[in-house]
Amino acid sequence: MLIAIVTVLHLFICVGLTIVVLLQTGKGTGLASVFGGGGGESVFGGKGFGGVLARATGVLAVLFMVTAISLSLLPKSGKAKSVLGDRAARPAAEAPAGETPAPSLPSGQ
Repeated sequence: MLIAIVTVLHLFICVGLTIVVLLQTGKGTGLASVFGGGGGESVFGGKGFGGVLARATGVLAVLFMVTAISLSLLPKSGKAKSVLGDRAARPAAEAPAGETPAPSLPSGQ
């Protein structure tokens, strides 16, 4: 249950971080100008949305890292499965008795 909650929270943080990064203006014109980001100068001062979006990016980035680390450290329900499946649990098979070993390389030549 806890893993499901953290996973959903992580997905919302991912979407929010993507939106906030896309809304920031870069050195050129950013996606913020499409949504009227140029008019933000009159509301938020000369810096526009830069301070608010930069702070939101930082907060969401820290939350993203915290949820990602917590998802990797939380115990998974059920038995842990190997990538190899059943092969990892079985011992290696011995060579059949009928086969002869490969000839050794000559030494000293």
